[in-house]
Amino acid sequence: MIRRLGPAAVLLAVTVACFAVTPALSQGTLNLGVTMLTYLAIAQAWNVLAGYSGQVSLGASAFVATGGYATGLMLAHTGVSWPLAFAGAAIAATALAVLLSVPLLRLHGDYFAIGTLAISIALQSLISNWPWAGGASGIILPVGGLPSGGKLFQVAVITAAAATGVTLYARQSGFGLRLAAIRDNEAAAAGLGVSVYRHRLAALLVSSAITGLAGAVVAFQFVVVSPDGIASVNWSLNAVLMTIVGGAGTVIGPVIGVLIVYYGLTWELQNQQTFSQVLEGILLIGVVRFAPGGVWPLLCAGARRMSDSWRRDVQEPATEALVTDDELSKDLV
Repeated sequence: MIRRLGPAAVLLAVTVACFAVTPALSQGTLNLGVTMLTYLAIAQAWNVLAGYSGQVSLGASAFVATGGYATGLMLAHTGVSWPLAFAGAAIAATALAVLLSVPLLRLHGDYFAIGTLAISIALQSLISNWPWAGGASGIILPVGGLPSGGKLFQVAVITAAAATGVTLYARQSGFGLRLAAIRDNEAAAAGLGVSVYRHRLAALLVSSAITGLAGAVVAFQFVVVSPDGIASVNWSLNAVLMTIVGGAGTVIGPVIGVLIVYYGLTWELQNQQTFSQVLEGILLIGVVRFAPGGVWPLLCAGARRMSDSWRRDVQEPATEALVTDDELSKDLV
């Protein structure tokens, strides 16, 4: 029980600590934190779908756009408060997932990935030609009704914490074990009585809702919601890259991926975008070739080898001492 509750307690402690330090952070740090936490939420949502249920999706951008536009349209045309618009983002993204689940869940493997990519591209084109949503220019959100500064950072913290909590649940629960069984061998899981369709649908709905919330955070931060920004396929590509680099099917993997890909390559090399993109490509090739499980599993394996080596080094002198004592006893006899 302690082993299962430990990670949840750590997540809660980190969330509370983020809330506590918010007033001490500068505006630049808050903006950086919001962006990184948003990427973390999207990566964790993708991790639930692909890392645990085996549904490799390229459609994260569709649900980011749905959440962002749902929030933007509610704020711009109805005048509701931002918390209601934030909740509406999750509802809209979940509704889209329900609508798409019938054709999508009939697809498997590469066909599922291609299908989700086609939906993202189609949705971006649809939004670009939708006058009520501002067309290609997008819509401008009412600045006075948006969370900003420390409040927006805390909203991003809650979103990332919820996404990580769902990943923890998928990691430790019976539901997560059944998802892993479907991922590893769908036919065998079905033969053991696991409802493949219902579990894949649940993973899709949860992942979509979280991604929709992340889309709302993006809308709050961008203020202008446009097809080129919030509906860009780059959201999908970054989610895949960050999760694979960090370690799909792990809780810490997406955290490591966001730190490496966004902070290490995108943010630190923001004045050298071409070089940054080249490094991202090299990094992805290197991870796939030399560490297919991701950086985090590689670090864990290295730590285990070092620990085993240290134990052997400690035990061998003790064994030699016992042998020497035995030989001395024989000589005395």
